[in-house]
Amino acid sequence: MKGKSVSILLLIFSFCMAPWVDAQDNRKGSWLPEDGKMSVPDRKSTEVSDFLKSLHGYLRPIVCEYEDVVLKSAKGFKKGKAQVQTSSWSCNINETTVADCPDALDLDITFMITEGELKSGGVALAFDFTGWSRENYVLMPAYVYNGNRFHVETNGYMAPYPSYYYYNKNVPLLFSNSPRLSEERSASKIEALTGNLATPAFCFFSPKEQRGCIILTEQKSHLGNYGMFIEENASQDRATFVVSAPGVRELTAGFGDFGYSGDQACKWTSGDRLRMRFRIYNFEASGIPDLLDKFMNVRKEVTGKNNPRNLCPFSTVTSFTADYKNQVRWLEKGTGKSFYRMENSDGYQLGWVGGLMGTFAMLALDDSLSRERVIQTYDYVVSNMRGKSGYFYGSFRDGKVGSDRDNIPDAALVRKNSDALFFMMKHLLLFEQQGYGDLVKQEWKDAARALAQAFVNTWVKNKDLGNYVNAATGEIIIYHSTSGAIAPAGLVLAARYFKENSFLKTAMEIAGYFYDDYVAGLGLTCAHSGDIMQDADADSAYGFMESLMALYYATMDKKWLSMAQTTAHLAATWTLSYDYEYPPGSTLYDLKANTAGAIWASVQNKHAAPGICTSSGDYLFKLFRATGQVRYADLLRDIIHAHAEVMETPGRSTTGMGPGTSMERIQTTDADGKGAVGVILKTSNGWTEDCGLLMSLEVPGIYVQTDQDVLYVFDHLKVEVVCRNGDEVTLRIANPTRFDAATAVFAERSSSAGKPLGYCNFTQWKKVLVKAGNIVEVVIKATDDIKIASKAKC
Repeated sequence: MKGKSVSILLLIFSFCMAPWVDAQDNRKGSWLPEDGKMSVPDRKSTEVSDFLKSLHGYLRPIVCEYEDVVLKSAKGFKKGKAQVQTSSWSCNINETTVADCPDALDLDITFMITEGELKSGGVALAFDFTGWSRENYVLMPAYVYNGNRFHVETNGYMAPYPSYYYYNKNVPLLFSNSPRLSEERSASKIEALTGNLATPAFCFFSPKEQRGCIILTEQKSHLGNYGMFIEENASQDRATFVVSAPGVRELTAGFGDFGYSGDQACKWTSGDRLRMRFRIYNFEASGIPDLLDKFMNVRKEVTGKNNPRNLCPFSTVTSFTADYKNQVRWLEKGTGKSFYRMENSDGYQLGWVGGLMGTFAMLALDDSLSRERVIQTYDYVVSNMRGKSGYFYGSFRDGKVGSDRDNIPDAALVRKNSDALFFMMKHLLLFEQQGYGDLVKQEWKDAARALAQAFVNTWVKNKDLGNYVNAATGEIIIYHSTSGAIAPAGLVLAARYFKENSFLKTAMEIAGYFYDDYVAGLGLTCAHSGDIMQDADADSAYGFMESLMALYYATMDKKWLSMAQTTAHLAATWTLSYDYEYPPGSTLYDLKANTAGAIWASVQNKHAAPGICTSSGDYLFKLFRATGQVRYADLLRDIIHAHAEVMETPGRSTTGMGPGTSMERIQTTDADGKGAVGVILKTSNGWTEDCGLLMSLEVPGIYVQTDQDVLYVFDHLKVEVVCRNGDEVTLRIANPTRFDAATAVFAERSSSAGKPLGYCNFTQWKKVLVKAGNIVEVVIKATDDIKIASKAKC
């Protein structure tokens, strides 16, 4: 969920929600062993127990009996047998060591009811851990970060901050009312279905044992999505991780609240069986970064490699979406009142969902109409939304600036101002790159410099950027968070543009603080969206990557690259790692959509989206180029192709709003209701359109190193190396899509890859035209000299 573009469904849900239901109102049933002991009397699975010994872990297969949605009993097996009422069960566990991976173990488990029946039942595998500690870092990708063990005293979507949080530094982070382990010393339980997670996985890091654990499973069985549960006892020294089939929760988590799940157990009769597959990792880890690095490497090992489809070339995305922007998103109200809308309303919102961000893509088109409209939009924002402090107000409507938080006068979201600073500087650079530096107005420069200085002032005074600031005074209203995750990137560019060293110094200090205290310290970044509390979210992780790569660009210090890698691994936890199986009859099922690469919004807003809000993610390409590690390019490619799966094109309707449009919901959860899974609402979001434009412009369609065996294709094309001849490489490019492609080729020698890219290099990449369904061969030199070849020069 982004900005004010709230669906009618969610509004009704929010306004009609029941009185506060707490996360721990789900403890009518328990997954913990009935005798309070975590050891298993019949430890048939010796190898598993030995494998988990260093983590004090044990395996416990169980048969479940439910009363409606409440777990009434969880019966363990003895010698592979179990008896539940009149039913008899067997459980067969096969363990397999993983070749060349001593820290991994595969499990293949088959449950079978051998006699009788169970009217309301299921099966599950529990991983029980003794020697547990509340200090353990617990991760369920896109759902739970550090156990979500944070302060909560709010309920519902975009809940208000308590008044005692205003201008108060001595308050903790404030999360929404979402699934969590208890902040206090008490028992707690987290409930989920696999659709709630970007990867079906449990992960934790034990500081005491200096070890990490990752438990991977599949999305579903023939009974539907698995249930995934974590439960702690009251003293928080024991914990159980459970995967169940079918998934039966007491409560379903909504957008900051809870409701009755409506999940159903099933009837089992003699001969029914169910198979589960797992991979477990138990490895040495000195900190959260080690856990995240491991996760980045193994997240697709059980669900398997995804299958990105070639649907729509970058150049077609650019054409369709830019046309839509100029035809529909332009609001013409005369001199001084006209601007590019970033939403479906006529108000203006800065940053976050596109204000002064999508205009960068329109400026990059380098045509007179779009350029003039970008200039008008800039004039509109700078003349109407600047605060006395140097910060901008977050919104402007009907001739008045607005507060970003109801009941808090003059509140401006730090993230919005961070986006604004970064993209203002990019605009100024692009105007100059295109040869139109004379069109840049002094008041724009003054506004950008004043905004950079406002960030410096806030940091120097508070050693914090806060979550919300007073746009009039510059004072922090709500403290803490990484809402300013992208601010260091803006300060880096401002330091270069204005030749002001204090901007770069401040950027380095802020980035070091965010990394140490949040990424490495808490294992999350947070509060980057204007409609959440200080929840962990994806935007801030990706945004912080932008800052870290900017610092590498400015300093060539590889410590920023190392931090960027860890942050990329964190960002990947928010990104759908496999092609989710949607229910028959849903929009995404009918489209046969492969949506690996969709990005979850936040702990509060339980849905994925087609893109990084709001960015091309080109810093992932820069990280791939700088490190040579393909996993970062793979992540970016997945994100790009997920966007194409939901963008409307002629003859392939998704939003119903026209070619180039897209909608922010890729819904794999039932947070909007069970009938909402896989449904694309009939509307379009400006920020997802901006993502499509930015990705199609700022990321090369084809990247090749002419002197090394390095080739990567981001565009919707099939490319292979025909041959290499000295410093030339011949490529065969096939276009399997319905649309002609003019793809950008970025070629260089390997020695150049260590030099950071700037922010307008994409304007210099050469284009190769490949007609729909055609194949061409091209000869490429590192100088970007590209020639169409009649045949390979080898």
